[in-house]
Amino acid sequence: MSLPNTSRRHFLVTAGAAAATAGWSFGQEPAQAAAARYHRLNLQNPAAAPFLESYKKAITIMLQLPPSDARNWYRNAFIHTLDCPHGNWWFVVWHRGFTGWFERTVRELSGDANFAFPYWDWTALPQLPDSFFNGVLDPNNPAFIASYNEFFAQLSNPMSALWNSFSPAQLQQMRNRGFRSINDVWQAVRDSPMFFPRGRARTLTRQNPGFDATTRRAVSIGTIRNALAPTDFISFGSGKTANHSGSATQGILESQPHNNVHNNIGGFMQDLLSPTDPVFFAHHSNIDRLWDVWTRKQQRLGLPTLPTGADLPPWANEPFLFFMGPDGKPVAKNKAGDYATIGDFNYDYEPGSGETVIPAATRPGDMNNKVWLGTLGASALNLGASARAEVMVPQAVPEAAMKEDGPAVFAKITIEPMADTKGVEFHVLVNAPEGAKQVDLDSPSFAGTFSTFGARLGGHENQPLSFLMPLTEAVQKLREANELKPDQPLRVQVVAERKGVNLTPLEAKVSEISVGTF
Repeated sequence: MSLPNTSRRHFLVTAGAAAATAGWSFGQEPAQAAAARYHRLNLQNPAAAPFLESYKKAITIMLQLPPSDARNWYRNAFIHTLDCPHGNWWFVVWHRGFTGWFERTVRELSGDANFAFPYWDWTALPQLPDSFFNGVLDPNNPAFIASYNEFFAQLSNPMSALWNSFSPAQLQQMRNRGFRSINDVWQAVRDSPMFFPRGRARTLTRQNPGFDATTRRAVSIGTIRNALAPTDFISFGSGKTANHSGSATQGILESQPHNNVHNNIGGFMQDLLSPTDPVFFAHHSNIDRLWDVWTRKQQRLGLPTLPTGADLPPWANEPFLFFMGPDGKPVAKNKAGDYATIGDFNYDYEPGSGETVIPAATRPGDMNNKVWLGTLGASALNLGASARAEVMVPQAVPEAAMKEDGPAVFAKITIEPMADTKGVEFHVLVNAPEGAKQVDLDSPSFAGTFSTFGARLGGHENQPLSFLMPLTEAVQKLREANELKPDQPLRVQVVAERKGVNLTPLEAKVSEISVGTF
């Protein structure tokens, strides 16, 4: 995180400133079948190499298919632009359906009857895998379209034909997203930096493939344990909204590893055409794997794996109307509940990071699932100034957090409006030294960083958006350093920093900060 006249290791802080699924049988199915037909391997496993070759074969074919074919590489990426949910409780389930159907298409086109997506365990490998710099696994390859003008020339007529084929229900989904014509879709593509000169389709390169310090923190095993700590689906899988084009709250899994990895890779991965980069599916296979780990943890404890009670029907019945099968035709399974379990996709995972939370999991105790609202001091999020709040948390909470089976501690930070946050990182501090101008990323006070992913559409641009931020590690380090005093509040600060050269002022504020436990 660099600011003028500061090192990469520092940034400026302006001081002063129960039954889960009654009546829904799918909720009781096991997360993984005992003998799945397909096995998603860690891509670091040498046995995954043939699957990567099959993936390259399928990509080559899809790049060569005419854009009038729904299996064309860019037509598939457009499904994400048109329909993907972020910041809501359909985040994990929609991406399971999207990735699962695309996996079947790769299987069909590659001729590899055993194909399953290798997943990228970025906790164990916090850098862009070397294999994704090879051939068509790299979007800088000449086989990819290199400019917006060329992209529009090739895709404009096929996308207009697709739009004209939409059913009334599909058009309603487009209106939910703020798209009232195909011209609105193209405007969203033009407004986003989705096309780059050859060689700049990613920020990370073969010479410098490693994550930056904040992204390494976001994918660390400590963050992953916090992401897996919630004991209800909504806290785990992001917040409730009326439909899957809205956004309200991003859980730790989404706000931390998901967003930070997308943004650190850069290029195509920063926005809603991110499936243009082949690494997208290795990334989202790992997100799906972690959902599977969380589900099996919940099952072991006898806790809900899906929304409960009156929340379940609207969640399960949410329409997903744009998935395409390997024949290039719309699929029959068009509701969220169709993807509540791995089901007919029939895959399982080679164990990876986070798996150990399952045998170590314990049922919630007296210190779990609590929330304490903070008192805001400064709320403006001007670049170079911090918003802050004081939160009175019982002394028993940091004491309990020191235990191996203690609660995970998090902050919920609500920012409004969120219209102008492209390239902005929000750094979170806890009990930073009074008057500090710089805080080292290794400081006990540094909790981590969150950022937004993609564009907010459908009139939601100026609506508040909340982020869950893990504080467990910071609280533990502060207590070990004797910097948490009894009967004194936690001081939570949010510091905004914009990457790159951008003279646009940040017009946003923090409207709420609370601290809670899972």
